Amino acid sequence: MKPLLLTLLLVLLTASLTLATARAAEPVQASLANELEALSESVWRDPWQAYRQLQQLRERIDTASDSLRLQYYLNRAQALQWLYLQEDFEAAIEAGLALVTTQTPARHKLFLEILQGISERRNVQYERSIELLEQTAAGAAAADQDFMYVLALAELAFTRSLNGYHEAALLDLQTAFTAAGELRNRFLIAMVNEVYGAVYAYIDEYEKSVEHYQKALDTYTALDYRGYEAEAVNGLAITYRYWERWDKAIASFERYRQLTEFNGTEHNIFVAHYGLGMTYAEQGDCDSALNAIERALAVNGPADFKAELYKRQAVCLAQAGATAEALAALEQARSIFAGIPELQGTRWEIEVDKSEALVLARQGQYQRAFELLLAYHEELTALLTRNASERFVKLQASMENARKDIEIDLLKEQARADTLDLARQKQANLQQRATILSWVALTGITLVFLVLQRRNTLRFRELSSRDGLTGLFNRRHIFSVLEQHTAGLSPEKGKLAVVLLDIDDFKRINDSFGHPVGDHLLRDIAAIGSKLLRSGDAMARLGGEEFLCVLPRASADQAAAVAQRLVQCIREHSLKLEDGSQVAVTVSVGVASFGPGRQDAASIYAAADRALYQAKTHGKDRVMLASPQGGFVAPFTGPTGPAR
Repeated sequence: MKPLLLTLLLVLLTASLTLATARAAEPVQASLANELEALSESVWRDPWQAYRQLQQLRERIDTASDSLRLQYYLNRAQALQWLYLQEDFEAAIEAGLALVTTQTPARHKLFLEILQGISERRNVQYERSIELLEQTAAGAAAADQDFMYVLALAELAFTRSLNGYHEAALLDLQTAFTAAGELRNRFLIAMVNEVYGAVYAYIDEYEKSVEHYQKALDTYTALDYRGYEAEAVNGLAITYRYWERWDKAIASFERYRQLTEFNGTEHNIFVAHYGLGMTYAEQGDCDSALNAIERALAVNGPADFKAELYKRQAVCLAQAGATAEALAALEQARSIFAGIPELQGTRWEIEVDKSEALVLARQGQYQRAFELLLAYHEELTALLTRNASERFVKLQASMENARKDIEIDLLKEQARADTLDLARQKQANLQQRATILSWVALTGITLVFLVLQRRNTLRFRELSSRDGLTGLFNRRHIFSVLEQHTAGLSPEKGKLAVVLLDIDDFKRINDSFGHPVGDHLLRDIAAIGSKLLRSGDAMARLGGEEFLCVLPRASADQAAAVAQRLVQCIREHSLKLEDGSQVAVTVSVGVASFGPGRQDAASIYAAADRALYQAKTHGKDRVMLASPQGGFVAPFTGPTGPAR
């Protein structure tokens, strides 16, 4: 009997101790839950500070419940996303996913899967990243997790665009923007705008890119989301660099450095010096470029970004006479691209040929340099033509209209809410009158918005086809015109020609006299060309100092005669400066016509581009005509005599 009583007493004592321990742990678990909940909010605003606080909780996490540990690893992964500590980032995601059960909130599981997709993208595993983010977006839609659905679509669109799938990216963004608008979530709308900015920069729509990045930046700043604010500033800097707005690009990269220098991560240091190095190199300031590039290469950074640095470093080293080191840098770039299949055939990879051509030209290997440069231009032309397809242009216009409609709807909702608030305040004393006035106000607001929407739609249609500086058609519109003229044109009897014009030494004019003088010259060239062309002809500025004229019902010789008159008129036109001095201006022109082997917009444009290149290499200030038989480029001798 005594052993039985003793055993019973021990059991009761153990149970009491266990119960007491559990009760003592309850306040600790509750305190930890509160801290993690607070961090799940603050990590959006200041991920660097949140990460430091999470580090202090590591010892307490080991004894926490599985649900709290999952919340910890989710917060940690979200913070590490901004510190760019890739191994720790992957480990946190893996630890969080290992704790997922059927009882895990859908939001937590979906967020971890989105972060997993981002991790794969940073490892340049674009196809795997796309697959994961597609699955997560579908899962979020099925679970009615609208926030995570928009987040997944935005990250998916960015990944697609990095991989060259710009059309699919814009479709994802249209869906994401609509869903974010329905949620009335300012952060999500800003994030979608940020990705719009990135995609438009990749397809050379720089004004739209800046517009979207600026909208995102304004919202992030208002919300005090510092990590996102820094990324938007970096996006703006990159767009300005692509756009050759050097001063704005450098100022934006410096601002990015100031926003991120307090956390001191290698990634932020790399991004700042990378941006400055690329900008200085493209600006032609090789001394500053080599210094910044050396600093960027000295720290850890994404391999594909380092390949870009090696390309620019090679050109600058060649200019300094260090051709051996330049070729070694190019080999580094080629080696990196060879290890990233997703980037092969993209603009980044084919630009290695352009860089090598410049290096070889410095060595005096002009024939090989010419071959590489010609191959680069052919590949780039094909890539740009694909990006400028009519279907793609229509898709962009459709999405922009849909996005603007959503923004107008948001304004209507805000106006409606303001009007109703006013009505409620007056309801006690003037209920009947306030009701009538509210309906009148709503009707007036609706009419105003309808008028503004109609006006904006008409203005958008006009602006979308025009170059803002010269008033000529823009690249997208002129390619659409060219495709319309070539469609159904008889190969035997059809007559159509294009004139591709490029201002000689335009960069020297910009560097010597400033961009306002360069802009004035572009407007002068536009005016001269518009005056010489027939009423049925079309002229556009393709970008930079390049212009394209489409001449329907014109033979090759007729188009070449027009081109010769253009060269002569521009040669006789002097650019007047503010001090009264004048600058001589010349142009090089390539002409190509519709015919066998050149029966679509892409092939005609490519032939004119090759002819233009020949005009440049034969001394500039002249016209070169692509032979109608195809493949042969010969100088033109017109009624005004041979080109100089």
